[in-house]
Amino acid sequence: MKPLTMSAAESFRLLSTNKLAAVIDVRSESEYAKAHFDNTLNIPILSDAHRHQVGLTYKTEGSEAAKVLGHKLVSGNYKDRMIQQWCESINSHPQQPALIFCWRGGLRSRLAQDWVYQNGFDVIRVESGYKGLRHEALKIIENPAPFVVLSGMTGAGKTSLIHKLRHIVDLEALANHRGSAFGSYFGASQPQQATFENKLAQALYQVADNTVLEDESPNIGRCHVPDLFYARMATASMVMIETSARIRAMEIFKEYIQTPFAAGMPLPELEISFAKNVERIRNKLGGLECDNIKSLLRHSFQFDALNEDFADVYLDWIERLLTHYYDKLYMHSLSLKSRKTLFKGSWQECFEFLTQLHHEK
Repeated sequence: MKPLTMSAAESFRLLSTNKLAAVIDVRSESEYAKAHFDNTLNIPILSDAHRHQVGLTYKTEGSEAAKVLGHKLVSGNYKDRMIQQWCESINSHPQQPALIFCWRGGLRSRLAQDWVYQNGFDVIRVESGYKGLRHEALKIIENPAPFVVLSGMTGAGKTSLIHKLRHIVDLEALANHRGSAFGSYFGASQPQQATFENKLAQALYQVADNTVLEDESPNIGRCHVPDLFYARMATASMVMIETSARIRAMEIFKEYIQTPFAAGMPLPELEISFAKNVERIRNKLGGLECDNIKSLLRHSFQFDALNEDFADVYLDWIERLLTHYYDKLYMHSLSLKSRKTLFKGSWQECFEFLTQLHHEK
């Protein structure tokens, strides 16, 4: 029986639209950590330690010796456990197609496919492997369907609005970061750059025309929005939320202080984190303004953040930070973009406009 294969293009489609399909990435742990796709399971055929040994043998003794060593390392109980894991993954969704791939669709995935078949299961090998899937992802990023950018100054509620809509791509969720110097999630890590781009491509593949993206800077934490895609964002049609600085400060207070505090984050730790972040932008704020904000910040954290009677002491420094730094940054960034404004209004008005826009499509 000829081994089953699937093109990288069709495999990318399946990977992006069918979360129930078993998709096994047999590359090593470090390869997977550096770059992978959502909805894949990493069960390596060669561990990092194995690859290191095989690589050294290849350099010193040649390819045949390296292959012999590879087969020796992947044998016995290790091989049996690995094949069992592959088969269990495939059998977990018996009515769904199962895919398997390595770096280029070469020796590792061919061996894995053969061993799975010998144990009574069919699995489809992805032609060109991860490299082919990556190529498909980059094509999607470079040629996305038309989209609309939801803009508005920091704290305007852009994230909460897009999550009320059906057709969205949440760049901050993909990057696991809320943007800005204060945007990291406590105790959370961000994906590697290639993984972020792969996640973006998968998200873009699933949406139709006029999907909504939140306006972002080129960098979302350590994740960089791909240049060609960001260039599209800079010229995309825009809907803008207009809200007062005080209301925006309240939204920041709720999301960045009250929510983590209610979840168990001690106020002193929050204070230290915010003070460090303010200090990081000292040069942009100016020394005197930086000291003023930090003084107000220290004073505010003496009060219970969950007691609404004390909200104003927090809002004072948050609003000052917005008007003296983030609003200026936003206006400068906006001035560099050539966007058509479809609509401006309150949060609710923008929500209604975007809902109607999708409904008309």
